[in-house]
Amino acid sequence: MLTSLQLGDGQNLGTASGKIALDCSVRKTRQGHVCISTTDFFFPLVDSPYLQGRIGAANVLSDLYAEGVGDCDFVLMLLAACRDMEEKEREICTREMVRGFNDACLEAETTVTGGQTVLNPWPVIGGVATAICREGEYVKSDGAEV
Repeated sequence: MLTSLQLGDGQNLGTASGKIALDCSVRKTRQGHVCISTTDFFFPLVDSPYLQGRIGAANVLSDLYAEGVGDCDFVLMLLAACRDMEEKEREICTREMVRGFNDACLEAETTVTGGQTVLNPWPVIGGVATAICREGEYVKSDGAEV
């Protein structure tokens, strides 16, 4: 479906075609470094908002790890608070998701530096993870063979 949209400019170092990637965008910066970024999120599949937050962070960070990048420079959190919950329930659920997300990021030795929050029918959490590295400090995942 996305192929027909002709996304990307041919400069994505993480894909053989240089076009849009499935998980991470790998771009050379004007300063000659490589910027690897990824966006992901997690729908509520567990009963614990705290665990949902941790899983959401792990889901985002795992995309960097899949590129062979062990260190994340910073994370932006993407949060959807459930508009259909009572205010007190929403406050507790949202606080616990954020706490779980932040705890997992701190364990990964990275920090949440900003993000975006919206109201949504479901509580969703995820983010954008970014790493700046040098050429050779990541593995191109596109075209891998077993």
